[in-house]
Amino acid sequence: MKKGLKFASSSCVMALATCLVSAGAVSAQDNASESQAADQGDRIVVTGSRIQSSFERPTPVTMLGADRLEDRGITNLGDALNELPSFRASNTPATSGLNPAAGLNIGGRILDLRGLGAVRTLTLVDGRRFVPSTTQATVDTNMIPSILLSRAEVVTGGASAVYGSDAVSGVVNLLIDTRYTGYKFNSQVGISNENDNFTRQFGMAAGWEIGSNLHFVVGGEWEKADGIDACRDRDWCVNGFTIVGRNALSPGQAPTRPATNILPGASVWSTDFQGITTPPASAFVGRDTPLLRPIDGITFSDNGVPRRYQIGTFANSIWMIGGETPDPSVENVYFDFPIVSPTERYSALGHLTWDASPDLTLELGVNVGRSEGTHRSTAYRNTALTIRNDNPFIPRSTDPTLDIPTILANSGATSFTLGKGFNDVGPVQIAVSNEVFRVVAAAEYDLSADWQADVYYQFGRNDFRSDLRNNTITANILRALDATTLNGQPVCRVNADSNPNNNDPACVPLNPFGTGQGPNFQGAVDYVTADGFQTNRTTQHVIAGNITGTLFELPAGPLGVAFGAEYRSDTVNGDTDAISRTRGFFNAGNGSLISGKIEVTEGYAEVDVPLVRDAPFFSELGLNGAIRRTQYDRSSDFQASTSVGVTTWKAGAVWAPVDAVRFRVTRSRDIRAPNVSELFGPVTAATGILTDTGNGGVQVIVPITSGSNAGLLPETADTFTAGVVLQPQGGFLGQFRASIDYYDIDIKDAISTLGQQNIVNRCVAGDQLSCSLITRDVNNNITNVTDTIQNVNQLIARGIDFQIDFNQPLGNESDLSLVILASHVMDLITVDSVGQTERAGQTGLRGGTPAGIPDWTVDATMRLDLNDTFSISGRARWINSGFFFPTFVQPGDEGFAFTNPNSANINSVPARAYFDLLGTVNVPTGFTEDLAFYAGVDNILNQDPPRFPGANGAGNNVLFNPIGRFFKAGVRATF
Repeated sequence: MKKGLKFASSSCVMALATCLVSAGAVSAQDNASESQAADQGDRIVVTGSRIQSSFERPTPVTMLGADRLEDRGITNLGDALNELPSFRASNTPATSGLNPAAGLNIGGRILDLRGLGAVRTLTLVDGRRFVPSTTQATVDTNMIPSILLSRAEVVTGGASAVYGSDAVSGVVNLLIDTRYTGYKFNSQVGISNENDNFTRQFGMAAGWEIGSNLHFVVGGEWEKADGIDACRDRDWCVNGFTIVGRNALSPGQAPTRPATNILPGASVWSTDFQGITTPPASAFVGRDTPLLRPIDGITFSDNGVPRRYQIGTFANSIWMIGGETPDPSVENVYFDFPIVSPTERYSALGHLTWDASPDLTLELGVNVGRSEGTHRSTAYRNTALTIRNDNPFIPRSTDPTLDIPTILANSGATSFTLGKGFNDVGPVQIAVSNEVFRVVAAAEYDLSADWQADVYYQFGRNDFRSDLRNNTITANILRALDATTLNGQPVCRVNADSNPNNNDPACVPLNPFGTGQGPNFQGAVDYVTADGFQTNRTTQHVIAGNITGTLFELPAGPLGVAFGAEYRSDTVNGDTDAISRTRGFFNAGNGSLISGKIEVTEGYAEVDVPLVRDAPFFSELGLNGAIRRTQYDRSSDFQASTSVGVTTWKAGAVWAPVDAVRFRVTRSRDIRAPNVSELFGPVTAATGILTDTGNGGVQVIVPITSGSNAGLLPETADTFTAGVVLQPQGGFLGQFRASIDYYDIDIKDAISTLGQQNIVNRCVAGDQLSCSLITRDVNNNITNVTDTIQNVNQLIARGIDFQIDFNQPLGNESDLSLVILASHVMDLITVDSVGQTERAGQTGLRGGTPAGIPDWTVDATMRLDLNDTFSISGRARWINSGFFFPTFVQPGDEGFAFTNPNSANINSVPARAYFDLLGTVNVPTGFTEDLAFYAGVDNILNQDPPRFPGANGAGNNVLFNPIGRFFKAGVRATF
């Protein structure tokens, strides 16, 4: 109560109509409870302003009520919000594979408005800050029990002047039903059509009136999902498409196919699990199949017996089509991680409200929560290990064409190269946990009939830990593979050479031929692997106060003002293991010591000016404005302290020529300062695949350095929104509400990563900054790409949001409701020194590059209630056709030619439509107020994602459903 914009009940009805809140978005129960609260003198919360007013706000606000979760059978409010077209579901259990370092919150539901990044979406609880769940200063909605949610309000536009930093793309305000009275519980189970992703959930809540002035509410929920193990568990993934790059051309050679080929049935060959001898880079030049020497293309059985490998066509240094083609459901060292990560979570909330006097209300709230997620990163692999001729593990063969020592002796060579995926050493197993504790104390006081004050203090703490087990130590595995013989026994060469200073007594030689071979294979595995960890503790203190009231009455209404101040301190401290500190692990994210603190001091003022009311052509005309000054003081144990000040502002207007038509417009300057992780967080090492367009288009695996940058500048955004709300009066048309809102967000000095492929492409196009991020050896091969966080110049987002609401009473306690939400993204542009990259319409996802967003997304929900005993709700979601990668040109596109390094055989991704259905039966009993059983099916048609390459195997798990048909059933009861 009393957070955000406070309305009387009559103006709340107008707000609901303007924001197109219907039975499909906010239930009748919610409306009734709000009206009841208003009758009792409590103030109503509508996010977007802090001023109590009878006038509409110029900022678009979308509401999602608790009954949306019931209609959809959703047990997590983050999942419900991610269904809205204005959100991009970029942080879910199905996207954990998009973070190679696995340092983010596996299984978290972190909100991302407009596809501009979760760090630009401010998530509040009851209008107040919530302790961040990640070092990126984002909030995991898993930590807020959905069973106590009253509604969520989404401001789809800049709101930094009203709410502070991070509100660049908008604000999500999660409102808790702190006045709930009674008891309720729900329980649900679900399982996919493929008999996986088994999910179970249970939640309970209770609220009591204690005496005449105390109210206590407590609630919590638990949820566990088994996930989907790997790409091999879905046909669309294991048999999906892969990027097979064209090999480098010989001088003067004309290409006969595109530079990039997206093909089905591709498989890895140069990292065969049993090992394979690999040719030099020159063997691929000018050819679709490498020219093999006698030493090349020899593979081995599991027990190390040599044999000749059958290489297919279109074979580059990683992929091939046809040939021997290992079973992709078993052997793909690049994509051996879950499609959906297994997760478990619990969250609980307690809230005490004391109406100490008619004018003073005191509140105390406590949140606790824990989430756990597991993931798996790929095993060590290398396409060109140098094996010397005295390696004691080299298998012999009676066939001279397969006997490696004979071949080496005949050629005069003393070594050869071996490719292998070390599945026998094993992948990295990752376990992540997050624990949240938050306590908030607040007071609200009516200074007079026209003036109110509120103040709150919050303490929050988040403890994050990731454990990475069986992680390969790069230096150790290279030492173990370089084996020789001493006194008739296999030993590591460092312990047998003439240099005693490089000895490593712990080194155990590793046999790479076959699978799990060698006299002490387990000892070698123990030597080349170790466990790593990362711990982060985020501590937040917030003290904030606001005063709102009426300065004086104007002819059209009261001139309202609000002003306030806030102090916030965010501190992050992190620790890691000794190997990670030297970035010694091969994959899955070397941890880092973290130390950083950001102190924020800010003050704001807001004014609401009603100009005209109830006049011809001016049923309503009003102005709204706000300004905020913010000072950031940034410090770290490892970096010099810095300080920066920024000013944000907002101006808006509402004009209703008649009651049925309302126009609204806003202009704002918004801010996002870099968070602790971006400034002082870890710098990690991983590997990624890219097409080296600066070296003949060869497809390679390269080390990637990613992480923080202490030299970041704040980013600023200029936001413009304009819209119209149509609300006909009376008759059949009176059952409709509609709105159209245009937005334009222009972010300068945007903080982001470029992605390794984009860095290489931009360097080739002449961008010297991108070239400085690439390290090459004397042969022009890439040895490292630095993709740390940068101010990447400019981000632009433009689009139009549509909402249509229809609610038709049918009589006899029955009605029909329909809500259609649509988002048309016109632009999602990154601008740098090379030019613009347009990602609006990008529905494919290429590894190592930012995700795009569809140019059209439509979400329609319909609900039919019959006689208050049965209801059925259906949902349809449509994602428009799009493109796979923004710089690719396919046949028929302007500029397509085989000689174009951006040419691709295909770049068009088909559309997808999903349909969900859920039915509910209300059962009258003598001991419950309401008892309902429900069952439903998501993705009724079992629609697969489009078969295109992906960042975690195939497909785009950010946009498309990777689970398939999903059955669910549950029970709800109130007492």
